[in-house]
Amino acid sequence: MPRGATGAAVLLLLLVTAATRVQAQGLASPGPLATPHAKLDDLAHCLDCHDAGRQLSGTKCLACHTSLAAEIRADQGYHAAATRHGAELACRTCHSEHNGRPFRLVKWPGSSGREGFDHRQTGWPLEGGHAKPTCDACHKAALVAVASVRSDASLSVQRTFLGLGTSCTSCHLDEHRGRVSRQCLDCHTLDAWKPASRFDHARTRFPLTGLHAQVHCDKCHAVREELASGPGGRTDSSFMDFRASRTTEEAGCAGCHPSPHHGPGFAGACEKCHFTTGWFALADSARRFDHSTTGFALRGAHAASRCETCHLPSPRSSLPEGLALERGNFLRAFNRQRMAYQRCDACHSDVHQGQLARGGATPDCAACHNETHFAPARFSIAAHDSTRFPLTGAHQATPCGACHPLAAGAARGSGHLRFQLPSLACVTCHRDPHGQQFAGRHVPGAGPAAGVEASARAACTPCHTTDAWTPPSFDHDSTRYPLRGAHRSLPCGRCHTAAAAGQPVRFAGLGTTCDAAGCHRDPHAGQFAERARGSACTSCHAETAWRSLVFDHQRDTDYPLDGAHRNVRCVACHKPQGDPPMVRYRPLPHRCEDCHTTAQGGQNL
Repeated sequence: MPRGATGAAVLLLLLVTAATRVQAQGLASPGPLATPHAKLDDLAHCLDCHDAGRQLSGTKCLACHTSLAAEIRADQGYHAAATRHGAELACRTCHSEHNGRPFRLVKWPGSSGREGFDHRQTGWPLEGGHAKPTCDACHKAALVAVASVRSDASLSVQRTFLGLGTSCTSCHLDEHRGRVSRQCLDCHTLDAWKPASRFDHARTRFPLTGLHAQVHCDKCHAVREELASGPGGRTDSSFMDFRASRTTEEAGCAGCHPSPHHGPGFAGACEKCHFTTGWFALADSARRFDHSTTGFALRGAHAASRCETCHLPSPRSSLPEGLALERGNFLRAFNRQRMAYQRCDACHSDVHQGQLARGGATPDCAACHNETHFAPARFSIAAHDSTRFPLTGAHQATPCGACHPLAAGAARGSGHLRFQLPSLACVTCHRDPHGQQFAGRHVPGAGPAAGVEASARAACTPCHTTDAWTPPSFDHDSTRYPLRGAHRSLPCGRCHTAAAAGQPVRFAGLGTTCDAAGCHRDPHAGQFAERARGSACTSCHAETAWRSLVFDHQRDTDYPLDGAHRNVRCVACHKPQGDPPMVRYRPLPHRCEDCHTTAQGGQNL
């Protein structure tokens, strides 16, 4: 064998021996590596990740993943907490290898996977609006801002969860274009971008007072067109410029409000006369005076009325008609303006349209209303007693509108109520539940029964009062049928019923005899219908009870009971017959042999 061939054979023998020794020690690869580590999938690279004879080395992992090592050294992010600040680099706990090329190297803690990850462990808890988006909404390549992460060849920028910034502008477009503080949380909260609840306009050079606090921002701050791009590629073409506004110290109020005053004596700053609480809230040093000196002190709603309501615009003013107050005549004396104010109707129209007039004269509104507000009126129950219809009982608790409705075509709140009612009878307001059974009935003591109104009132008042519709008691003896005996304990509904569904209960026109329709059934089936002494039930029965008899066999029959017959029970002679059975009273035989049978030998007993 040539010398060179011998050397090659020796080298081959050494490599085979070494490979056999590695396998013998159990260091053969347990399976292919994942795609990110595919370049290390060779026995020659085992010690790139493993110490000799040991498992995965966390120190060697960080030798490749330099950006992650930098975070752990800086004690930042999830890996700093998970490795106990680098003291326990057990990377294999979450990152398992030798599971094949498609295997994902990240094992998320817990059973909920990536979306259930507790973000507080990263040192950046998700609060407010940050808790709503999915992981991919923030962890994407366009928002990786840390340069060391972007340049780390051991990471995939498309898949890494490292490298996001913690400032608002690292993810969000600066809506203000750098013209205000970049500390977004000075004005905004994590819950929502709008409203900026932490912003306090009082800390600016123009604190908002009065009505200015109700004005929308764009009324003073102009919206400007300017294209801007933010992280992730988001663009915005316009923004509200808070640095610039129409109101400046030089321009004053006129920067936003054009002066309506064009005459002499009105030059200068508006705040000399006006306040931000309202244009008509004038300063004491300007035109505010004691209105009581005119003979008409402003009280209640008058004090809150607009001046031009009474001070009508001057026809000689050169100002536009829309500026009513500025055109109002304040300089002329009241007596020269011919303004009468002794009575309310000098300015206010009579909303009651003359219904309350007496003797052709309308009473002053102040008799029922005050200056605080038109409604409610101060017309009391005692005042109502002075009318033709004093309020008693439940009428005192009835709202005025229940009896005095709005006039035809009147709007709610207009005060156009009906006070002149066609009648004072009960049926004017209340429906007659008795179907006019008592219409026109005159009851002694119920008042004059002159005319339809008096008759209708007399129909209700004998039985009902204004205290309650259901009468506490009713004297049935005042009717054609006084109640006696057992009739007194019967409920009214036993006799007074409706003829049909939907019909009123019948009270008038009922029969007064025992056998009237709907009262008592004749249990004797007409045996006494043709009786000479009459068929009235009361001939034998009393109203105390059905079995309380006033019947006398000696007096009321043609068969007096004598001798032993007096001791015989009624049922011995008067027996049930027929189907259904009925006790037979008449006719009955009068002969002895009709009742008594004979004994042996043909002799009567």
